[in-house]
Amino acid sequence: MTSLYEAGWHQGSIVEADLPLDVIVLGTVSGLPERCEGEHGLWVVASQDCDLDQRDIDDGTPCVELRPVFVEDPPTDWGIRSSRCLLTEAEYVVSTSPRPLVSPAVLMALLRQGDNRRTIDDIRRPAFTKWLGLRYDRPAVPPELLLPLARRIADVVAQRRHRPVAQRVRDVLMQFDDSTEPVQFALIAVLDDPADEANVREWLEQIGRAIPSALGVAYRIDAATSTGISLQLIQSSFAADITQLTWRPGSPGPQGAV
Repeated sequence: MTSLYEAGWHQGSIVEADLPLDVIVLGTVSGLPERCEGEHGLWVVASQDCDLDQRDIDDGTPCVELRPVFVEDPPTDWGIRSSRCLLTEAEYVVSTSPRPLVSPAVLMALLRQGDNRRTIDDIRRPAFTKWLGLRYDRPAVPPELLLPLARRIADVVAQRRHRPVAQRVRDVLMQFDDSTEPVQFALIAVLDDPADEANVREWLEQIGRAIPSALGVAYRIDAATSTGISLQLIQSSFAADITQLTWRPGSPGPQGAV
């Protein structure tokens, strides 16, 4: 047995091939679910390497997940917490795109058609893997929270990024509790050096006080190194970075899940 992984197929492998991209829509005339047929020419393998290593190259079972890759209007950041994730400088995937399954035999047939396979670099492959996990595991924040509150927090964080203490902060995460009135929020800074915790907490407290109480009230201010941040906290938090919030085209601010 030769596995797909041994044959060079990895999570993050990009292949150029014209394949069907079909979706289900509601018919405008019939009012019933209908198949909408399309075609796309650029794909990335989203299945995990461990799964690819267990699939024989001659297997005819549709078991490998592909994601369509887009090139028009790419995002400016990597988008690890966004609805779009950059694979290269100009190519990206979208969380809401269809996810067709193909068989290992199909991938090998595509490879025999020509030199149409490449793999994203070793820096962006882990970013793609993390993005795939975050898009499934992170909760959605209601738009009524994101529009006024998350944008204001992100703006204040950006304004105070130039201060010396802020240079010691790798990331600022935010959480929301909408069970109270006004909404409560938490700010957590991710650091490299634990010696910076006290100064960074004070910096975060200043940011929290800069948010109008009508929008939200800070109930938790914290700072810790990456080793002290749990996976659960990362999965339930949102980046206080305006470039990493999900935006609806043409809207005045971020909306929906991050």
